[in-house]
Amino acid sequence: MAADPISSTGAATALTGVTFFGILSGLDYGVVFGAFAGAVYYVATAADLTTPRRVAYFLVSYIAGVLCAGLVGSKLAVVTGYSDKPLDALGAVIISALAIKILTFFNNQDLAGMFSRFRGGTNGNK
Repeated sequence: MAADPISSTGAATALTGVTFFGILSGLDYGVVFGAFAGAVYYVATAADLTTPRRVAYFLVSYIAGVLCAGLVGSKLAVVTGYSDKPLDALGAVIISALAIKILTFFNNQDLAGMFSRFRGGTNGNK
């Protein structure tokens, strides 16, 4: 079964753009490519999304992966005890793949009810 030419062209263009972004910005290429891979994974596996929403999800996932890669990579190094090379690229993949899942989880929660515990409102304690 052949791939859709539009999606193949779009993926090639996006990968080229990510490559140039990594080169021009001076960021670690592993982090840039890891964030791209994680964002593409989420967008490719999400079902029934409109094109603008897919683009927005991709951008949010990609930015979260690039920005949080160092923190998550250092936490992974502490947890695993691995210190030969930085795990920032792996952190970028993980965060960019989970960013939209985490945001949609919080969006579906009753945040007012969660914060009412801290205000002492509904259980009679004033």
